[in-house]
Amino acid sequence: MNQTPHPRRLKWTEDAQKLLLALSLVLTVFVFWGPSLLGSLERPSVQGVLEQRQLELQALASRAVGRGTVTLSPGENAPLLSRQLFGADALRQLAAVLQERQDNPATPDRDLRLRQVLVLLAMNQPEQARLLLESLPPVTGQGEQSAAVVLQQALLQRAAGTPTTTAPLANLAPEALEDALPRHPLYPSLACSVLELDHPFCRGSHVGAITRLVLVGLVGPLAALVGILLWLVQLARWLWSRNRPQPPSPQPMAAPLTLPALMLFFFGGVVVLGNGGGILALSALRPWIQQAGSTGQAMATVLVYGSQALPGLAVLHWLRRSEDQSGWQWLQWGLGWRALPMALGTLLLTLPLVLLTSWGVSRLFPHAGGSNPLLDLVLNSRDLTALIFFALTACVLAPLYEELVFRATVLPTMARSYGAVVGVLLSSLLFAAAHLSLVEFLPLLILGLGLGWLRLRGGRLSACVLMHATWNGYTLANLALLSL
Repeated sequence: MNQTPHPRRLKWTEDAQKLLLALSLVLTVFVFWGPSLLGSLERPSVQGVLEQRQLELQALASRAVGRGTVTLSPGENAPLLSRQLFGADALRQLAAVLQERQDNPATPDRDLRLRQVLVLLAMNQPEQARLLLESLPPVTGQGEQSAAVVLQQALLQRAAGTPTTTAPLANLAPEALEDALPRHPLYPSLACSVLELDHPFCRGSHVGAITRLVLVGLVGPLAALVGILLWLVQLARWLWSRNRPQPPSPQPMAAPLTLPALMLFFFGGVVVLGNGGGILALSALRPWIQQAGSTGQAMATVLVYGSQALPGLAVLHWLRRSEDQSGWQWLQWGLGWRALPMALGTLLLTLPLVLLTSWGVSRLFPHAGGSNPLLDLVLNSRDLTALIFFALTACVLAPLYEELVFRATVLPTMARSYGAVVGVLLSSLLFAAAHLSLVEFLPLLILGLGLGWLRLRGGRLSACVLMHATWNGYTLANLALLSL
């Protein structure tokens, strides 16, 4: 026998939900999103490091094509392949980027300065290299001191133009000399060249550089070119089919919540409780993270992300039960052979717009910060186990949870209330804002519009998850290739 809820109890529930929603909105604006979005401009940007790593790879690949060609002035007897594909002035551009990254000359970064020294010596600018060597901060740590000091003395002799004594360097173990140099294959190559060393660690530093440069530098532009061609195909199809019968519309998306329940789910569950769970998990794991290496940081990323996702899922389950809904059929998962080509096709269509928007933002705000901290962790990690955990977060957990929130819950509910176009736009705006970066807002908005259009057109949530995972995987692979 069904029992009708008591009117006072029902009213109290509605009033409680309104109060919780109001509190969630206040916390979202003034605690979680507002300060984080404004403060994102002050966070370090990974753009400078990315440009540095790209130029380092470019210079290393140029040396792999023709040893020593990049040490020449631009256009001076540099082989055509090296000059055209890899740039004879790669070291000059790298020296400028390294100089820009020296934010505080009073407390110089030893690693950056040593990179500058090796680049300047390779460019036959010994006087500038000597000044930088004399300003290097002292070496700390007994294990590294002997190798670092011997290396610094040899570089000073080279910069001063006096005969360089390389015997002490040749007697060092390869591991000690590698620890004394910056951790990138370019710098052992430069050190061997400018000091005329014959050392075991000099061999094999160019291995794979050209392949990595091709993957980093050509895959994205080629994919964008394919995307432009697909846009032309789509335009031709639209012109051809304007006066023809249209195919049947895809299955309508199932809205899992009412609009008030959706707002409580998103702002109360996803933003407030989700961020709160992430902060608590990060606080609990902080002592362990500080002692752990890159693998520990990567494992902590998985745990923190899970702590963020679980509260939102719990609130979604509670709200659906309160509205007498159950089951997961509303997800319209639709995993099948068509999901993958739909995901890849939409990603290729979206990629040129995302890259164009990113380029425009970087030109308008060249010194703005606010990159995702995960990018910096991946870029500075050379541990395969850590990269696997980062990939688990970026390519599995994030696509599953974010697509469940934005394309399976927010988009259908908004579309039912305001129409499909407005629903895609609003869900994309929330998707971009949730990443808490003003600099990345517009590119993420374009990506969200592509994901929303895919959900609207195909009706398959699995296709959205695959597209999201492929985009994150492409970004992660580029960073991993630059981190080697």
